[in-house]
Amino acid sequence: MFKLRTILVVLVVTTAIGLAHGQENVSAAAGTRIPANSKIFVNPMEGGFETYIVAAIQKKKIPLVIVNDRANADFEIKGTVEKQKAGWAKTIFISPLPEIDSTMQVVNTKTGVVSYSISSTKNMANRGRKGSAEHLAKNLARKMQDDGEMAKN
Repeated sequence: MFKLRTILVVLVVTTAIGLAHGQENVSAAAGTRIPANSKIFVNPMEGGFETYIVAAIQKKKIPLVIVNDRANADFEIKGTVEKQKAGWAKTIFISPLPEIDSTMQVVNTKTGVVSYSISSTKNMANRGRKGSAEHLAKNLARKMQDDGEMAKN
């Protein structure tokens, strides 16, 4: 649990530093672009979270080809998920719904470059892991769309 919190803190700090240094210009660089119709492998994750990621990618109609063999992939998704049940005070005064912390990294399998990284915290997560995976997928789609628009310019 401590290790997961450390990973989350590192991802948040890395993202904040990137945004502070003009990440919008860097994200379209050739090394970090995720082109449409790229082949992507989703690594196994704790609690079967990879199935939620795959379902969310398909539901959001993200133009990626999901493969079952890492050797055939252009990119791979790595991630973590942690569900925390509400404590007694939160259950009584606020909501009995859990909190979900999740992270996702999209790594270029040829170069090892982290093309995209995001973390998500869903308080009062009534849709649980499904909602968290859909949030991550929605942001991945937005990143790919931004990359495509910047490549046209």
